[in-house]
Amino acid sequence: MKRRFALIGHPLGHSLSGEIHAAILDAAGIDGTYELLDVAPEDLPARMPALLRDYDGFNATIPHKKAILPFLSGLSDAARRCGAANTVCRGRGDNTDVAGFLAAGLPLEGSRALLLGTGGVAAMMAAETLAAGAASLVVASRDAAKGAAFRAELLARVPDARGAVSVAASPEEAAAALADATVLLNGTPVGMWPKAGGIPVDPAALHPGLAVFDPVYCPTPSRLVLNARKAGARAVGGLAMLVRQAVAAQRIWNPGLALDEDALLAQLLPSLAADLWRKNATKILLTGFMGAGKSTAGRALAARLGLPFADLDREIAAAAGAPIPEIFAARGEEGFRALETDVARRVLTRPGSEVVASGGGFPTLERNRALVRGTNTLVLHLDAPFETLWARIAGGGDRPLARSRDETAALYGRRAPVYRAFCDLSVPTSNDAPPEAAAAALAAALAPDAG
Repeated sequence: MKRRFALIGHPLGHSLSGEIHAAILDAAGIDGTYELLDVAPEDLPARMPALLRDYDGFNATIPHKKAILPFLSGLSDAARRCGAANTVCRGRGDNTDVAGFLAAGLPLEGSRALLLGTGGVAAMMAAETLAAGAASLVVASRDAAKGAAFRAELLARVPDARGAVSVAASPEEAAAALADATVLLNGTPVGMWPKAGGIPVDPAALHPGLAVFDPVYCPTPSRLVLNARKAGARAVGGLAMLVRQAVAAQRIWNPGLALDEDALLAQLLPSLAADLWRKNATKILLTGFMGAGKSTAGRALAARLGLPFADLDREIAAAAGAPIPEIFAARGEEGFRALETDVARRVLTRPGSEVVASGGGFPTLERNRALVRGTNTLVLHLDAPFETLWARIAGGGDRPLARSRDETAALYGRRAPVYRAFCDLSVPTSNDAPPEAAAAALAAALAPDAG
């Protein structure tokens, strides 16, 4: 008899759960279905009896993880600790987000942890961090009263917590906590599509030795994950957690489930990431100095990701009906830069995900940096030493700003710090590395991790 499983939530939008559970059922040889059920909050009481009676198990997501608790006959220790259930089997609630979070392998025992936010996923991470033996936990909340209530509820659910729990209610207190932290946990939606340009902390405050976990999985990776890696920190995103919690749910519904979880992750993560790129318009902007290989590596990267490629200089030339040197000659650099900003705005906000190669001067203007950060754009910098770049561009006649070696070196000296500060991650390139090698390095930087 075909087994029935489901996810309830509202609104569900584009959920990856159906794809993930279908793959699990197929890999385990289970004859079953997994349905997505949009259940409005006001309809939950009327729907719960049929859900408990007619389904072999179901998941709950926002806004039902707490709302279903009164309808359940019991809770696991994990669900009780978290104050929420996302998995139900025979009337008993469990929280498999815990399994997905712990599988990230963060060094929680003895840690000094900073938690951003006070929502449902924040409550789960806080409870498990304390249960794992964190030395301290600072909860960053812009609302002091909400932070205090969160702390009180947390300590009531984890009464044997050994670590001290405090609340940072101001940006200054949160910044001080981050400087001292060994673990950073993002419990906010900041950086999630359709506002992928956001990041919940100052990137400059991230530091080596920090372990970062960001449950955001759209985009994969998030700006927080990329910038943490840029700073020398270890960072794990939320896509693997999404798969692992689904596997944990299936193990509850199907005891003795025969499944190679690592093999499933290796199979699913790339396809899920590709699905996210296809369905959630996000731009991957490549920056760097003249000769860095943005266009050649960008085309190769786009081919690897199955995305369109756009060259900003080519788009500008098409818009003006003239090549770049002629635009400079006719309008001067100021006129060219104005056109560049207008074209970039159109490219970065049009539908669909794309790999976009920028011109060397594009990110040096504050208005362009603000434009990028106001869109769903991740910025990767192709970083090469000047001698490598000069060897590539010397003698070329199509670069209006590449004059003498000394002038070009001075321009590089002014621009390189801007590239490095503005990007979400730098990828080094060298003179003997072909464009395909740079594309492979870029693709690796964007690849989903298994935790």
